[in-house]
Amino acid sequence: MKFKFATALVLTSLCAGPAFCTTVSFAGGGILGSSHTYGSGSNAITAYASGTSSLYGKSGGGTENGLGIFDEGQNEITSENFVQLDLINITSPFSLSIGSTQKTEGFKLCFSSVLGTQGSSCTDVPVPGSDPYATPFTLKGARYASIQADGRGNVLIDSLTTSPTPEPSSLLLLGTGIVGAAGFIRRRFAV
Repeated sequence: MKFKFATALVLTSLCAGPAFCTTVSFAGGGILGSSHTYGSGSNAITAYASGTSSLYGKSGGGTENGLGIFDEGQNEITSENFVQLDLINITSPFSLSIGSTQKTEGFKLCFSSVLGTQGSSCTDVPVPGSDPYATPFTLKGARYASIQADGRGNVLIDSLTTSPTPEPSSLLLLGTGIVGAAGFIRRRFAV
């Protein structure tokens, strides 16, 4: 009997439907101006260039794709500028993928509640070890995330992926299945 209950519970969980995650790619677009919005509605992420710079969406092939700062050189983020992402719509942990991290081109990720201010709560990634480099982060109560190269090279923001979050309809279906399984077992033991 316990086996039947466990089987019913597992089948109910599987029928509840998958959780979903969202990936935003920052590649391409050329010169984008001082700000640019990716996605729409509740998934929108707006990027801002530091100072009087312009954003640049690079499509250089391989890992040379992503969001940087427009300049006469490589159009990437350096230690003298940063790109700030408005993550007001991101409510779950996220993974940020940073590209063009050849050799020892590290970066730092800082969090701030003020647009245009890089922030003081920073995570340094001095030697990423892979290109692109993806790592999970949480917002730590801030609204903005700023990405800046660490001085030994330049980097690009490749993509941002949110962690899966359950859909309300999936949770309702799961709850209904559990109630149904409990009713079935209750009736079975009542006989």
